[in-house]
Amino acid sequence: MLTFVASYFGLEIVIAVIAVTATLWASRHRLRRRDPRPLEGFVRTNESFIDPTTGIHQQVWFNERTGERRYVTQSEGKARTAP
Repeated sequence: MLTFVASYFGLEIVIAVIAVTATLWASRHRLRRRDPRPLEGFVRTNESFIDPTTGIHQQVWFNERTGERRYVTQSEGKARTAP
């Protein structure tokens, strides 16, 4: 019985560690995959702000045809698309 309980909780811990690791890996990988150039059809707006969750300066780009907005991170003079 003790072996079963230990195995059960051990398996839950392993699953939780795998889930956290996969989430962190995916979010970091997603940020690196972004193309630093704005997509075709997007124009830079005068709107910019400091993201309250990350503290990073964001510039807003807008696609007039689709209405989509992109937030581009301003870092060291280079633009990088943010999630």
